[in-house]
Formats: sequence, structure tokens, C-alpha cells
Amino acid sequence: RSNINRSLLTLGRVIIMLKEQSHSRRSSHVRIPYRDSKLTRILQDSLGGKCKTQIIATVSPSVLSIEETMSTLTYAQSAS
Repeated sequence: RSNINRSLLTLGRVIIMLKEQSHSRRSSHVRIPYRDSKLTRILQDSLGGKCKTQIIATVSPSVLSIEETMSTLTYAQSAS
């Protein structure tokens, strides 16, 4: 489970850095940490290329899962 969490954390960092890079004039100076996890290495061409990537956030309608649902929605929102 820790590998999954680490990969998702790295994916989040990559998405944030790509977003910053697209809004910055100094885009060539930003290092995107694709190699920090297997997941981001696999998705490198899709995330950093000329592809359109979509994130599908799956959430639970249960009130017992509200914390996880909010975390998922926050994560998905940061990518848009």
C-alpha cells in the first residue's frame, strides 16, 4: 500500500509541475519527476506529451467515506 501511496503522491507532484510549466515562461528549467515512481514512468508520454489526459475520480456515496471522497475530489480538482 505504501508503494501505491508514493506513486499517487508522485503523480500529484508531476501534475502540479506540468501545470506550473504550462503557465510559466521558464518552462525548460522545471524538472518533472517522472522517474520518481513506476506509475509516472509508465504515464510519462501520456502526461508530458501532446496528449490530452483525463482523470476519473471514483467516489463513494456513503457518509462513512466522506474523508476519502473529499480527498479524492481535491486531488482530481488539482489536476484540472
